[in-house]
Amino acid sequence: MVRKQVFLFAFIALALLVACTAPEPTKAPPTSAPAPTAVPPATKAAPAEPTKAPVATTAPTQPPVAVQPVKITFWYALSGAQGQVVEAMVKKFNAEQKNITVDVIFQGSYADIAQKLTAAITAKTVPDIAQMGGAPTLAESGAIVPITEFLTEQERADIYEGFLDYNKFAGKLVTMPFNNSIPMLYYNKDLFAAAGLDPNKPPATWDELVKAAQALTKPGQWGLNTHTDTHWYLSAMIMQNGGKILSDDGKKVVYNSPEGIEALQFWGDLVTKHKVMPANQHAQASADFLAGKVAMMMRSSASLAAVERDAKFKVGVAPLPCKKQCSEPIGGASLVIFKTTLEKQKAAWEFAKWMTSPQNSVDLFVQTGYVPIRKSVANVPALKEFYAKSPNAENVVKALQYASAIPVFSELGNSDEQLRKAVEKVELGTASAKDALDAAAALINKNLASP
Repeated sequence: MVRKQVFLFAFIALALLVACTAPEPTKAPPTSAPAPTAVPPATKAAPAEPTKAPVATTAPTQPPVAVQPVKITFWYALSGAQGQVVEAMVKKFNAEQKNITVDVIFQGSYADIAQKLTAAITAKTVPDIAQMGGAPTLAESGAIVPITEFLTEQERADIYEGFLDYNKFAGKLVTMPFNNSIPMLYYNKDLFAAAGLDPNKPPATWDELVKAAQALTKPGQWGLNTHTDTHWYLSAMIMQNGGKILSDDGKKVVYNSPEGIEALQFWGDLVTKHKVMPANQHAQASADFLAGKVAMMMRSSASLAAVERDAKFKVGVAPLPCKKQCSEPIGGASLVIFKTTLEKQKAAWEFAKWMTSPQNSVDLFVQTGYVPIRKSVANVPALKEFYAKSPNAENVVKALQYASAIPVFSELGNSDEQLRKAVEKVELGTASAKDALDAAAALINKNLASP
């Protein structure tokens, strides 16, 4: 019973922090929710722009579509304009089907749906399928059907490896990638030109980032800042430097390694040594960037449309600068299928497969900024049309070749919180990079070692 309570608490904490990677909602949720009774580092995916989808090497094992009419329930947690896109997708699915009807229910934020799902698991009143941040951790509950029971070899080969890794728990693929994002470097092309920098050559390495930021920093203007989810960008730097977040056996965090300490020291140097980034002002980063007070900003790819819409200058977008290797750690949520009846499980998979098809993956990208998860989207005409309207969108998709996954583990949410605290300590000069990461790792590893 104690272990179950620990799992529920850790799952809610993880979902709370995965939500940091989502852009801000723009308006009220489309529906109201009825009360129901959060990889090896820098693993590179396949090239971002294949000319055709991979060919299966084994026969498909996918179960047949439900023959008898079946109704399933889908819980989701995207609000505002993004939630309206999800509801429109479900409406389209229902219109195209004869035997499957999806009842879609908005359940609030990622934290809200986490609480409701944990309660539903306990009460045995789970939905048939749900969209969740940190969904792979639900595998520990025994309440879900691993996605490997449905995914064919052909379908698996078409998904970027990083997204598959992001949906593993204890080394096993258990959930389906859906609305995902990666961190990107946004930059002001006008300020680049004014500083004598090439607007079409953003920094590609840590050294180049420092040099560009120094050229762009002057009174009233900072060269660089990051959005509030600082743990995400620090994790990226740790992996770019050859470090790891979690040990290979999954028993302890190891970001206080020499590689991790060097990454946090580099972060601190941007503030205290090079003086190109303000200390502890990440909440103002987006507003300052749009106002021309910050020249470069690390933020989620899912914010591309909003940034391009609101900026009064030419916006450039590039992958995060690399060190020993490139790494774009994935954020966002997944689709999880619950153990109900065999008929409903098959129907839930048909719905999940439809929602993540190449065409629908492109539609989701165009309308929300959540990146395509499949390589075969290169064959979708709508994607090429979108590139013509937004060249930055093409840069986002190209960056998927560096997509990687931070391993999902029970303390990931708490670990992210401790990494954010470590960043704050170093920025404010209250702790060294080593002491800050040692303190974070000690706390998390103590929790991981607890029965």
